[in-house]
Amino acid sequence: MFEDNESSWEDLPDILLEDIFVLLEPRHRLEASQVCSRWYETFYAPRVWEHFTLKGNILTKRRFYVYKGYQRETCPRKTQICLHRVGYLFKKITITPIHDFQHVYEFIRILRAFLGYFEEFPMPLLRTFHFTFTCETRGITGVIVHGTGGKMMEELRHLLRNMKFLKDLKLNNLMLDDAEVAGLFDAITYNCSETIQTLEILNFTKVPYPILDITLFNNLHTLRTSPQHLDDEVVVILASSGVSNLHIIQGRYTCTTDSVSDDAWRLLKQIAPYFRVTLEVRGHTKTPLILQPHAPVNRIVYDCPNLKFPHETAVWVVHYYHTTLEYFAQKRLPRTHGPRTFHDRGDAAFLMLVRSCPKLHTLVISERISTATAILVARTKPCLEKFIVRQNGLLKRCDGPKTDNSFSNAELRRVARSYETTRDEISKILGRRWLPMSDRNFKKL
Repeated sequence: MFEDNESSWEDLPDILLEDIFVLLEPRHRLEASQVCSRWYETFYAPRVWEHFTLKGNILTKRRFYVYKGYQRETCPRKTQICLHRVGYLFKKITITPIHDFQHVYEFIRILRAFLGYFEEFPMPLLRTFHFTFTCETRGITGVIVHGTGGKMMEELRHLLRNMKFLKDLKLNNLMLDDAEVAGLFDAITYNCSETIQTLEILNFTKVPYPILDITLFNNLHTLRTSPQHLDDEVVVILASSGVSNLHIIQGRYTCTTDSVSDDAWRLLKQIAPYFRVTLEVRGHTKTPLILQPHAPVNRIVYDCPNLKFPHETAVWVVHYYHTTLEYFAQKRLPRTHGPRTFHDRGDAAFLMLVRSCPKLHTLVISERISTATAILVARTKPCLEKFIVRQNGLLKRCDGPKTDNSFSNAELRRVARSYETTRDEISKILGRRWLPMSDRNFKKL
């Protein structure tokens, strides 16, 4: 009787089996498919192969070299079998940063040959292609930054020329020469000029280079690019195009560049009043946020552990974007020294942001702030939809300047003395249960 009621793996619903197969690498999926006929059918389920990600050792084999020993290299046979059997199910292909350039080159070459062999496009569901090049290597002399070129660039250009029906394209850290940009965009627009809706091109060139080729995409509505690829002319072109969302992203490999002039941004706001700009700092960079004077910025994101939000930057943010800013977030745990005194922390910057931006509805803070500052933020902006503060970054004190009458309030000093009363007070103000977030949950944001 007990055996009849006992559940087993073969009784799992199809959707759970598919979820398990999605978590496995292709090699382990193949091994699992040999268990039974039901798992074999799950192996070919469309949802299992929607997203194909090329990582370090996927589709490789071991080979012995006399001076190096056993090394991993691309296996053309495995790659061809994979593309023939399940390639028609791919909706998204992602090539992650891989230090083995030969592996990346061989995969691109085989994929390009596969797409160009058939008269009909063999991947009818493919809509997304993401490629991020590993432009940094470590040598004897230190870190070396280089770009894509030579045969790698040639194969990538042929691959993009053979792709069809793409809606989302990402090409990051290519670090091209100026002469190679036009040829790559010609390959992209050969079949996809009417279909691409989202385009991300970060660090496309080694030096500042305004990319005017975005006019070739007729249905583009979201553009993510680095600040060195923008100038006054590009901004005016964007205002006249169908693009409505511009994400200006700076990272570790962003070269030194100037901001777009305020006259160009004012002209953009006149031509396209619903145009929105997002400023984002990403990765392990220490370069301060590059502000765009009087741009229609509604989101500012710090996805960087090495940067804080200084008071000087807050002053300019309020000056430029006080009428448009809706979202401010620090997404990463800080890896810098966290000062404990009020004047060295970012309390004054966040209070200025909340008091001066009437449309602000989301505030995510990873830096250290006091319990008194958190209460004042809630009192100033009780309509905040999201207000997130780290539990380890919340200091139990009320140490604001004497010139600010808010900090000298006796009730505030009483409430800010403990974490329990602080949580209760903020929950009461916001009208919902509020708790500071643990570092483990903060990483999942």
